[in-house]
Amino acid sequence: MKQWIDHALLLGITISITLLLISIPCGAASTDILIEKSGTVMSWTDAHIDNNLVATYVSTNSPPAVRVYFMNGTLYKSVPLSNDNVDLDSFRFSDGWVYFTEHNRDDATYWQNETVYQYTLATGERKVLYTTPGFGERVTKIAASGDHVVLLGGNDNRVILYTLSTGESRTIFTARNSVYGFAIDGDRIMWGSERVDKGSGREIHVYTISTGTDSIIPESKSEKTLGYGDISGQNMAWVMSAKDPASVNGVPDLSVSYDMKLTNLVSGRTQSVERSDTAPITSPFISGDTIAWVKKPNVDYNNSDIGTIRTYNITTGTFGNFAANVDAISDLDNGVVLWSRLEPVSFWVTPLSGKIPEVTSPALSQTAIQVPTTVQKTTTSQKSPVNLIVIVSAFTAGIAGYTALKKKR
Repeated sequence: MKQWIDHALLLGITISITLLLISIPCGAASTDILIEKSGTVMSWTDAHIDNNLVATYVSTNSPPAVRVYFMNGTLYKSVPLSNDNVDLDSFRFSDGWVYFTEHNRDDATYWQNETVYQYTLATGERKVLYTTPGFGERVTKIAASGDHVVLLGGNDNRVILYTLSTGESRTIFTARNSVYGFAIDGDRIMWGSERVDKGSGREIHVYTISTGTDSIIPESKSEKTLGYGDISGQNMAWVMSAKDPASVNGVPDLSVSYDMKLTNLVSGRTQSVERSDTAPITSPFISGDTIAWVKKPNVDYNNSDIGTIRTYNITTGTFGNFAANVDAISDLDNGVVLWSRLEPVSFWVTPLSGKIPEVTSPALSQTAIQVPTTVQKTTTSQKSPVNLIVIVSAFTAGIAGYTALKKKR
């Protein structure tokens, strides 16, 4: 009798542990949450955060759609594309709206007009915002904040500002060659481009919408400048190479070092946050008083999942390291980092505080969205992408490899 009880108790413990692992969608640790595992290394992928919801796109998913998840990995809603024969050229998730452009898979030359759509997540309404003026023109990047949507058009050389309240669009900058990263927050837009004075290298622009003023950060005029960055409030993060770039086939190679910069747009002061003479260059993200980027020990073209999320708190001046086996960051918002791996292709979220935040967007119907306080079991209406094999393997790897440094926000 006692032996039977012992076996029953052991079975019960085993089942309890299994259910616990299923209910906690862990990645590298308990604060790393798998949002979506899908696609191959040949997939075109993108992902963004908005008010504690995550929107992802993987080109090899069928049917094609932007999928929106709660931060615990539970699917909330799919945003369908026009038909099964289109892919996204770009998309953005902001203030309860999904913005995206589509192109036909059969049109390898993109020799068609492209249309920018706005999809209201709460109501399912889809409408046209903008159509490119000529054949062959594309919208390859989108950024949005409040009443304004910024588009990268032309041949990646035109910054177009669209105002939702008026329905008007206008080109605010045309680059000599290309516009690189751009971002918007409130009344300010930033982007990088080749120098307008035709000097060598690139520079970082900050455009104030209310005044129509285009300013250039003086320290950014350099061959070391990558042209990528992010903006939040009065602060902007951007990156340079830490060393003079070597030339490869006549093109400056900026890949072997980085100097992370922080510019206060009120004081005009630019400071170096962190410099590395050996780590590969990386693009920063900024939200509130937190800057985040991926730090890798070296350039490894055979394995890109070797990074750690590095953070810097502007107020306290402290650094933190989060997650492991990271390829790239997709977004940073409200203390949550959205990042990806390539092997396998997957999106993850890491709350820097260790706590999953709830949906707070006033743009979303609270009757339509019931935020789960715990991870829900898989159902036909809310299907979780998390599976036991992924959880167990990631959880085991996380115990050995995950390091988190406490950081005040």
